[in-house]
Parts: sequence; structure tokens; C-alpha cells
Amino acid sequence: MRSLLLLSLAACASHHGGSVELDASTGPLDSTTHDGTAVDAAPVPSGPVNVVITADNAYSFGYGDVAAIEHFTQGTKSDGGAIFDCPLGNGPEAYVVPEADAPPTAFLYIVAWDDLAVTQGVIADITRQNATVVTGNSPFEVCATGIAYASGPTSINGPTLDVINQEITRCNAGTGDATTTSQGWVNTMGPTSTPGATGVMAVGEANDDAGGTFPIVCQPTATDLGVRSTAKWLWYDPNPAEHIDPFHATGSNRFKSFLIFRLGVSAIIF
Repeated sequence: MRSLLLLSLAACASHHGGSVELDASTGPLDSTTHDGTAVDAAPVPSGPVNVVITADNAYSFGYGDVAAIEHFTQGTKSDGGAIFDCPLGNGPEAYVVPEADAPPTAFLYIVAWDDLAVTQGVIADITRQNATVVTGNSPFEVCATGIAYASGPTSINGPTLDVINQEITRCNAGTGDATTTSQGWVNTMGPTSTPGATGVMAVGEANDDAGGTFPIVCQPTATDLGVRSTAKWLWYDPNPAEHIDPFHATGSNRFKSFLIFRLGVSAIIF
């Protein structure tokens, strides 16, 4: 991506939290069991959230709450090494979400679109203190909007924030067209918060196989962030029973992009 990170946050690339809330009726966490045995209190995630993302062919990043994106970085369509290669900012890009913007109720959003040619997918690595979440082994969800940005002037930067937030509202309500959208949010098992949603979130290969569908994405080093080898590529599959690889384009918008992936900040735990 070639977007500048112009949010009220710090970014590790030049281009391309809070406390646990308790029910008032439960009182504070007790440090002992009923018999007086000491137990460790649950860790409380805090500090900024570091996010590293890349996508084939394009993505935008944002964060906000369950209803909408409030802080947004618009992306730019990329190809080849500008998707995969080191250093950060050449291929994958890094963002920092400030602690103040990352309470347990916050959501991270990755909005991905493709050119309907060759391959498509999104992969990410997210850390907070000692907690790590990577795509493929975490509670991400996806909503397929069916609005293609495969060609023409709008394909470069993809959907605007207004368009994305309109689609988030539709995803949350489960009111999308059954023939062109997922009708709500799904994970790898199927519908989540919208019971009538269709399809699943597809999980592809890990970031560890140079001979796979995708080249290996820039991985972390002792001094630099990256995408871990355990992260896996994500996309949307409208009908797994048909056994059509969602990570290979069919020339039509079968996979109903653009896609909106989201992750609740509360899932970034130790």
C-alpha cells in the first residue's frame, strides 16, 4: 500500500487500552478462592496495539467500535513486491493504535478488495504487550458487501469511509442482498452476530511456504515488526460445498468483495 498514515496514531511505515469492565453486581476480582487459596488475577491488556497488514491486492485500515470506523487510513492498490517484500512500508505496513483508542469495546477493521485476477487474500499480525493475534487462529469475522472495486479509477483507493460505514451498518443489521452479499458477519464456522448470514471466512496457507499460493510476506526480526510465519491468509467463501478455492480468482466477483474483516480488541489477550 502507498497510503500515508494520517491518523492520530504513530505508524511504523511511512506509506502505502483500557481496563476490563466488570458487572457492578459481581464486585471486584477476588485474589483468593473460597478456601483461601491464592489465585492469579486475570491479566488486564493495556498499552498501544501494533498492527501489521498486507493484502492481495489492496486494503484500507481503520478502527472504531462495533457500529462504525472512526479512525481511517485509505489504502492504495498494489502488486508484486509491493504486497509481500521487506522492509515494512514496501510490502506489509505497520500501524499503532493508541491505548486511549483501544478499550475492550473497540474494533479493528481491514477493508480488502481485489482485481478479480490470479490471487486474493489478506494477512495480518497484531500485538499488544505480550499478547499476539494473527489471522487464521483468532476470532476475526468477515462481511462480504458484493461491491466490486476491481477496475476503473475507484480500484486504486477502494471504497470511501462513508461507503464502508454504510456497509458496516448493513452487515450489523443483516440486511444485505442474498444474491450479492454475505447478509452479515461470518467466521470459519458460519454466522456470528447475524444468524441469517451465509458463507464462511476462508482460511488459507500459513506465511511459511515459499512454494505456496502466496510468496512469504516480510517476517519479523529482532528489531522490526512483520507478519509471523503462523499467520494465515483470509478471504470469504460463499459456498464451501462447491470446493472452489477462494484464494484464486475466477474472473468474476464470486467471492463478493469488497470484504470487511473485523477483530474485537477484547480478543487481544495474553
